[in-house]
Amino acid sequence: MNPLNFFLSIILVLSACTDHQSQSTKTNAPIVKDAVIKPDSLLSPINDWQQGFGLTHDPTVDSIWGKPVTFYIDNPNCSPTAKDFYTGKFRPGDNPETETLLAFVTTNDNTLRPFYRWCLSKTIQIQDGALSEYTGVPARQYAEKFPNEFFTYMDFDTTGAKYLDWVNAIIYSDFYDYEDFKNPSDMRKRLTETMKVNCKDCGEQLKKRIDQFAMDCFP
Repeated sequence: MNPLNFFLSIILVLSACTDHQSQSTKTNAPIVKDAVIKPDSLLSPINDWQQGFGLTHDPTVDSIWGKPVTFYIDNPNCSPTAKDFYTGKFRPGDNPETETLLAFVTTNDNTLRPFYRWCLSKTIQIQDGALSEYTGVPARQYAEKFPNEFFTYMDFDTTGAKYLDWVNAIIYSDFYDYEDFKNPSDMRKRLTETMKVNCKDCGEQLKKRIDQFAMDCFP
């Protein structure tokens, strides 16, 4: 055989084997479907809306007003909605359940009140839109009913951010709670009178704080 023809024959054979191997590899290779990337909302945990709350969701570790969360949620009188708020199963919104939960902040139960106050404060922290209509009234009613406790709670935050959040919530509440919201002097008078009546051992300094609080809420 001509050497050139022999060389060409070898090349053709090798090429055929390579093609066959390539086709075999393609045939036996697993079929990979396109990956489907889910939106973050579908991948997020149930309590994603609680980002910034500083929770571990271990009730033996998390604490509210110096007590572990178990102190509150193990109480048979604790609202199931409040428990679900802590775990993230219940997110406050434009619904009757939210209104009922936030109203608990004025309970006479000294044991559970800090837990309900925490629920209200965190709701104020995330409020926007329609949710804002639910926080102002209970915030004001809490300050009116427990003025000493209210200022102690406010002073715990040395930055003053919590105070401003609550004031802003109360400012909004007058738009739907009273028909005379256009008369801020009347609103201030109602607020100061109620707080001073309920203020135990209310000295001059605390009275001045009440006056300033009323002015901040209804300028």
